[in-house]
Amino acid sequence: MKELIAAIMLGAGLGWVAIPHCYAMCGPLHISVCALHREKSFKALSLFNLGRIVGYTLAGFLFGAFGEFVNIGPAHFCCQQGQYPLRGALLSLLFPGVMMFFIAFYAFRKKGLKAPKTNWMSKLFSGSLGKLTVGGVCSSLIPCGMLYAAYAMAVGQGSWWKGGGFMFAFVVTQTFVMQLGISLGRLVDKKWGARFEKAFPWICLVIGVVYCVLFVLKLIPAEATG
Repeated sequence: MKELIAAIMLGAGLGWVAIPHCYAMCGPLHISVCALHREKSFKALSLFNLGRIVGYTLAGFLFGAFGEFVNIGPAHFCCQQGQYPLRGALLSLLFPGVMMFFIAFYAFRKKGLKAPKTNWMSKLFSGSLGKLTVGGVCSSLIPCGMLYAAYAMAVGQGSWWKGGGFMFAFVVTQTFVMQLGISLGRLVDKKWGARFEKAFPWICLVIGVVYCVLFVLKLIPAEATG
Protein backbone atom coordinates (compact mmCIF):
# COMPACT_ATOMS: atom_id res chain seq x y z
CA MET A 1 0.00 0.00 0.00
CA LYS A 2 2.83 2.38 0.86
CA GLU A 3 4.41 1.72 -2.52
CA LEU A 4 1.15 2.56 -4.30
CA ILE A 5 0.79 5.77 -2.31
CA ALA A 6 4.37 6.70 -3.22
CA ALA A 7 3.65 6.04 -6.91
CA ILE A 8 0.49 8.18 -6.75
CA MET A 9 2.36 11.02 -5.04
CA LEU A 10 5.12 10.83 -7.64
CA GLY A 11 2.59 10.85 -10.48
CA ALA A 12 0.73 13.80 -8.98
CA GLY A 13 4.02 15.67 -8.55
CA LEU A 14 4.93 15.13 -12.19
CA GLY A 15 1.40 16.18 -13.15
CA TRP A 16 1.85 19.53 -11.43
CA VAL A 17 5.23 19.98 -13.07
CA ALA A 18 3.70 19.21 -16.48
CA ILE A 19 0.87 21.76 -16.25
CA PRO A 20 2.69 24.67 -17.98
CA HIS A 21 3.78 22.34 -20.77
CA CYS A 22 0.27 20.92 -21.18
CA TYR A 23 -1.23 24.39 -21.48
CA ALA A 24 1.32 25.39 -24.08
CA MET A 25 1.18 22.18 -26.13
CA CYS A 26 -2.24 20.64 -25.55
CA GLY A 27 -4.23 23.77 -24.68
CA PRO A 28 -5.17 24.35 -28.35
CA LEU A 29 -6.34 20.72 -28.48
CA HIS A 30 -8.78 21.31 -25.63
CA ILE A 31 -9.92 24.63 -27.06
CA SER A 32 -10.65 23.00 -30.42
CA VAL A 33 -12.87 20.44 -28.69
CA CYS A 34 -14.90 23.28 -27.15
CA ALA A 35 -14.99 25.19 -30.44
CA LEU A 36 -16.35 22.20 -32.37
CA HIS A 37 -19.05 21.60 -29.76
CA ARG A 38 -20.09 25.11 -28.75
CA GLU A 39 -23.54 24.15 -27.50
CA LYS A 40 -22.19 21.40 -25.25
CA SER A 41 -18.60 22.55 -24.80
CA PHE A 42 -18.29 21.65 -21.11
CA LYS A 43 -19.79 18.19 -21.62
CA ALA A 44 -17.63 17.60 -24.69
CA LEU A 45 -14.47 18.64 -22.87
CA SER A 46 -15.39 16.46 -19.89
CA LEU A 47 -15.93 13.39 -22.08
CA PHE A 48 -12.68 14.04 -23.91
CA ASN A 49 -10.76 14.32 -20.64
CA LEU A 50 -12.52 11.23 -19.27
CA GLY A 51 -11.16 9.35 -22.27
CA ARG A 52 -7.69 10.77 -21.57
CA ILE A 53 -7.83 9.54 -17.98
CA VAL A 54 -8.85 6.06 -19.11
CA GLY A 55 -6.24 5.95 -21.90
CA TYR A 56 -3.35 7.21 -19.78
CA THR A 57 -4.21 4.86 -16.91
CA LEU A 58 -4.39 1.83 -19.21
CA ALA A 59 -1.05 2.86 -20.70
CA GLY A 60 0.32 3.07 -17.15
CA PHE A 61 -0.77 -0.51 -16.48
CA LEU A 62 0.92 -1.59 -19.70
CA PHE A 63 4.22 0.19 -19.11
CA GLY A 64 4.24 -0.80 -15.45
CA ALA A 65 3.76 -4.43 -16.52
CA PHE A 66 6.70 -4.01 -18.88
CA GLY A 67 8.81 -2.82 -15.95
CA GLU A 68 7.67 -5.84 -13.93
CA PHE A 69 8.58 -8.17 -16.79
CA VAL A 70 12.04 -6.60 -17.02
CA ASN A 71 12.56 -7.16 -13.30
CA ILE A 72 11.26 -10.73 -13.23
CA GLY A 73 13.01 -11.86 -16.42
CA PRO A 74 16.53 -12.30 -14.99
CA ALA A 75 15.12 -14.20 -12.01
CA HIS A 76 13.78 -16.92 -14.28
CA PHE A 77 16.23 -16.94 -17.14
CA CYS A 78 19.53 -15.58 -15.90
CA CYS A 79 21.04 -15.99 -12.50
CA GLN A 80 20.82 -15.82 -8.73
CA GLN A 81 20.99 -12.61 -6.75
CA GLY A 82 23.78 -13.81 -4.48
CA GLN A 83 26.07 -14.68 -7.38
CA TYR A 84 25.16 -11.81 -9.70
CA PRO A 85 24.36 -8.45 -8.02
CA LEU A 86 22.72 -7.26 -11.24
CA ARG A 87 19.95 -9.76 -10.58
CA GLY A 88 19.16 -7.90 -7.36
CA ALA A 89 18.96 -4.51 -9.06
CA LEU A 90 15.58 -3.35 -10.25
CA LEU A 91 16.40 -3.23 -13.93
CA SER A 92 13.24 -1.23 -14.60
CA LEU A 93 14.96 1.72 -12.88
CA LEU A 94 17.58 1.80 -15.61
CA PHE A 95 15.02 2.25 -18.39
CA PRO A 96 13.60 5.62 -17.25
CA GLY A 97 17.10 6.82 -16.38
CA VAL A 98 18.39 6.22 -19.90
CA MET A 99 15.12 7.44 -21.46
CA MET A 100 15.28 10.71 -19.51
CA PHE A 101 18.81 11.36 -20.74
CA PHE A 102 17.66 10.73 -24.30
CA ILE A 103 14.67 13.09 -23.97
CA ALA A 104 16.86 15.77 -22.37
CA PHE A 105 19.40 15.47 -25.20
CA TYR A 106 16.65 15.81 -27.79
CA ALA A 107 15.14 18.83 -26.02
CA PHE A 108 18.53 20.54 -25.75
CA ARG A 109 19.25 19.86 -29.41
CA LYS A 110 15.86 21.03 -30.67
CA LYS A 111 15.77 23.93 -28.17
CA GLY A 112 12.49 22.84 -26.69
CA LEU A 113 9.73 20.34 -27.34
CA LYS A 114 7.64 20.37 -30.46
CA ALA A 115 3.88 20.43 -30.17
CA PRO A 116 2.43 16.96 -30.81
CA LYS A 117 0.77 16.48 -34.20
CA THR A 118 -2.87 15.56 -33.79
CA ASN A 119 -4.20 15.84 -37.35
CA TRP A 120 -5.10 12.16 -37.33
CA MET A 121 -7.44 12.81 -34.37
CA SER A 122 -9.38 15.66 -35.97
CA LYS A 123 -12.18 13.38 -37.23
CA LEU A 124 -12.81 12.14 -33.71
CA PHE A 125 -13.03 15.70 -32.37
CA SER A 126 -15.64 16.73 -34.91
CA GLY A 127 -17.69 13.58 -34.47
CA SER A 128 -20.24 12.60 -31.84
CA LEU A 129 -19.66 13.01 -28.13
CA GLY A 130 -18.97 9.27 -27.93
CA LYS A 131 -16.18 9.66 -30.47
CA LEU A 132 -14.71 12.43 -28.33
CA THR A 133 -14.27 9.97 -25.49
CA VAL A 134 -12.51 7.58 -27.87
CA GLY A 135 -10.40 10.49 -29.04
CA GLY A 136 -9.41 11.15 -25.45
CA VAL A 137 -8.30 7.53 -25.08
CA CYS A 138 -6.33 7.80 -28.33
CA SER A 139 -4.59 10.93 -27.05
CA SER A 140 -2.41 8.57 -25.02
CA LEU A 141 -0.72 7.75 -28.34
CA ILE A 142 0.26 11.29 -29.33
CA PRO A 143 4.00 11.92 -29.73
CA CYS A 144 4.82 14.15 -26.75
CA GLY A 145 8.11 14.45 -24.87
CA MET A 146 6.38 15.06 -21.54
CA LEU A 147 4.17 12.02 -22.06
CA TYR A 148 7.17 9.89 -22.99
CA ALA A 149 8.86 11.00 -19.78
CA ALA A 150 5.77 9.95 -17.79
CA TYR A 151 5.66 6.56 -19.51
CA ALA A 152 9.33 6.00 -18.77
CA MET A 153 8.70 6.73 -15.10
CA ALA A 154 5.73 4.34 -15.18
CA VAL A 155 8.12 1.60 -16.32
CA GLY A 156 10.34 2.54 -13.38
CA GLN A 157 7.53 1.71 -10.94
CA GLY A 158 8.31 -1.95 -11.63
CA SER A 159 4.76 -3.33 -11.44
CA TRP A 160 1.54 -2.98 -13.42
CA TRP A 161 -0.54 -1.68 -10.54
CA LYS A 162 1.99 0.94 -9.45
CA GLY A 163 2.45 2.00 -13.08
CA GLY A 164 -1.31 2.41 -13.44
CA GLY A 165 -1.54 4.35 -10.17
CA PHE A 166 1.32 6.61 -11.25
CA MET A 167 -0.26 7.46 -14.62
CA PHE A 168 -3.72 7.86 -13.09
CA ALA A 169 -2.40 10.42 -10.61
CA PHE A 170 -0.41 12.14 -13.36
CA VAL A 171 -3.32 12.54 -15.77
CA VAL A 172 -5.94 13.41 -13.12
CA THR A 173 -3.75 16.16 -11.68
CA GLN A 174 -2.99 17.95 -14.93
CA THR A 175 -6.44 17.21 -16.43
CA PHE A 176 -8.22 18.83 -13.49
CA VAL A 177 -6.25 22.04 -13.92
CA MET A 178 -6.60 21.90 -17.71
CA GLN A 179 -10.37 21.42 -17.46
CA LEU A 180 -10.66 24.24 -14.94
CA GLY A 181 -8.41 26.54 -16.94
CA ILE A 182 -10.11 26.02 -20.27
CA SER A 183 -13.59 26.31 -18.72
CA LEU A 184 -12.85 29.51 -16.80
CA GLY A 185 -10.17 30.95 -19.07
CA ARG A 186 -6.45 30.26 -19.36
CA LEU A 187 -5.02 30.18 -15.86
CA VAL A 188 -1.41 29.77 -16.92
CA ASP A 189 0.30 32.57 -18.79
CA LYS A 190 2.23 31.71 -21.95
CA LYS A 191 5.45 32.92 -20.38
CA TRP A 192 5.27 30.07 -17.88
CA GLY A 193 4.98 27.61 -20.73
CA ALA A 194 8.09 29.15 -22.33
CA ARG A 195 9.97 28.97 -19.05
CA PHE A 196 9.01 25.34 -18.63
CA GLU A 197 10.29 24.48 -22.11
CA LYS A 198 13.67 25.89 -21.11
CA ALA A 199 13.67 24.04 -17.81
CA PHE A 200 12.33 20.75 -19.16
CA PRO A 201 15.69 19.31 -20.37
CA TRP A 202 17.24 20.03 -16.97
CA ILE A 203 14.28 18.42 -15.20
CA CYS A 204 14.78 15.29 -17.31
CA LEU A 205 18.49 15.25 -16.53
CA VAL A 206 17.80 15.42 -12.79
CA ILE A 207 15.18 12.66 -12.97
CA GLY A 208 17.53 10.54 -15.09
CA VAL A 209 20.34 10.93 -12.56
CA VAL A 210 17.98 10.00 -9.70
CA TYR A 211 16.85 6.80 -11.41
CA CYS A 212 20.42 5.81 -12.31
CA VAL A 213 21.55 6.42 -8.72
CA LEU A 214 18.70 4.27 -7.43
CA PHE A 215 19.74 1.55 -9.87
CA VAL A 216 23.37 1.69 -8.72
CA LEU A 217 22.28 1.54 -5.08
CA LYS A 218 20.36 -1.63 -5.88
CA LEU A 219 23.60 -3.15 -7.15
CA ILE A 220 25.14 -2.84 -3.68
CA PRO A 221 24.63 -6.09 -1.73
CA ALA A 222 22.40 -5.78 1.31
CA GLU A 223 25.25 -6.96 3.57
CA ALA A 224 27.36 -3.99 2.47
CA THR A 225 24.64 -1.49 3.35
CA GLY A 226 23.62 -3.15 6.59
